[in-house]
Amino acid sequence: MRILKIGRDASCDIVIQSPMVSSVHAELTLLDSGDMMIEDRGSHNSTFVMGQQIKPGTPAKVTRGDKITFGNVDLQWNQVPMPEDNSAYKGIYGIGSHFNNDIQVTGATVSRYHATVKQGRDGKFYIFDHSKNGTTVDGVRIPKDTPYRIKKNSAVVCGGVPVNLATQLPWPSESWKYIVGAVAGLVVLVGVGFGLMKIIGGGFGGGKEYSDEELYARYNTSIAMIIGNNHLEVTCGDLDLAASAGIPTKWVPISRATSISQEEINSINYKSWANKAVVLVTANYYFVGAEDISAIQEYILNRTSFATGFFVSQDGQLVTNLHVVKPWLFDTSVSELEMKIKTQLSAMATNKEFMNNIQMKSADGLQAYTTMVKVTGVNDGISIIPQAKYFSVENLIRCRVLSAGDDTNVDVALIQSDKGELPHGSTFINLKDSMDVNDNDLTVGTHIYTIGFPFGISLQKTDSEKGIQVLARGGSITQMPTEFSFGFDAASFGGASGSPIFNKKGMLVGVLNSGVSVSQGFNYGIKAKFVKELVENPHVVK
Repeated sequence: MRILKIGRDASCDIVIQSPMVSSVHAELTLLDSGDMMIEDRGSHNSTFVMGQQIKPGTPAKVTRGDKITFGNVDLQWNQVPMPEDNSAYKGIYGIGSHFNNDIQVTGATVSRYHATVKQGRDGKFYIFDHSKNGTTVDGVRIPKDTPYRIKKNSAVVCGGVPVNLATQLPWPSESWKYIVGAVAGLVVLVGVGFGLMKIIGGGFGGGKEYSDEELYARYNTSIAMIIGNNHLEVTCGDLDLAASAGIPTKWVPISRATSISQEEINSINYKSWANKAVVLVTANYYFVGAEDISAIQEYILNRTSFATGFFVSQDGQLVTNLHVVKPWLFDTSVSELEMKIKTQLSAMATNKEFMNNIQMKSADGLQAYTTMVKVTGVNDGISIIPQAKYFSVENLIRCRVLSAGDDTNVDVALIQSDKGELPHGSTFINLKDSMDVNDNDLTVGTHIYTIGFPFGISLQKTDSEKGIQVLARGGSITQMPTEFSFGFDAASFGGASGSPIFNKKGMLVGVLNSGVSVSQGFNYGIKAKFVKELVENPHVVK
């Protein structure tokens, strides 16, 4: 099924440049049955079929070759695609709010021609979504115009409205189930029930293997983009470093990927501590310090970090990396900053006024205070933007950290939407699918599939219609697993941190957490078992 918009606007499928034609003049619906319907969309100069004006908003059946006129311009049928070849199917059933459908479903969120169910020659049924508000099967939002297998007991929801297909489609006889049941009973009696379960497989996480397309269809709506902010705070016992020594106590990370030049770095670095703008140049970050962060906004070119997370519960819990929540634990520049501040503080020994204040505060002197210098990280906020939403502050969903440890080897964390629910159209990954994953499932050459947001927002279009969309890559395990992780070659980049990694059985096998930035295909994932442990035994969030 396909709907062709016809009009003067460039966004139409068939563009007609005439002042007599409205921006969106009409819609031509190509049904899977081969039938066609034309509908005037409230045009100024009307639509005519064989010389007869049709009523706006009321579809009229047409046949290829009919004279259809928009204002004063006739439809050129060579612009209309030929009917889809459905010879591979023995039955086609339309679902939607329009009376012309085989299965009519009412509701304001149900499209006129919402979905199509096709029965293959093998008797199996497949559903195709064509709608604005989507179709879900067993809680999974299916991709548009892509076949998705359904069974008699599948829970199908069109635009939020449940559709009972069990009684409305010609399902094959199920008498064979009783035979299978009897055989299964005999097998159980001889003690091989477990083997039978492996043979039957079925469902994600079972014995069946799935294509990348099927994995994407099932899991892509479980992924969300994460936006985070953080800064570092410097303390020194009861000593006010800013007031007594002019040393900034708030430091903001700025990514090296920004357009800040070396000349700019030097000029900032040239400024004194008193001006409260000091840059620590490291391999990863420039830390710009200031008492008032707003005072150095001109230097904060990219405070926001982007990452990936995936939903694991109905109440909006997401798994991501620990380094997304607590990046300072993984940053060597934190210890460098601490050492630089200690050095700067020690240099204050030549300042008589400062030393007099020190002696009045403590008999232990400056050396004691120098040992008290401590740099700690602070998470300023973490939010998500679900798919189908375009990147905007208005679309941010605030989250809170539920579980995050301090062990950098276990690079996973758990956050949750403040709303305590899944965003509209989102689904979650059943963690039971990771229970059977062990090192034997992570052998070199094993196919894997990852879904996330490499490069963060930079690869996303500001398309208000399609919004944010995940990117997926397949690959293979390339390195035998260690205690905590394994290597794989699916291309990725910064922003994909926190992406789920699946095997061909649809099981969660890991979480992407690192890679070689200068070359694609050398990446690592944390084992899925640590996700399960995290959710079952959460760390205390400090």
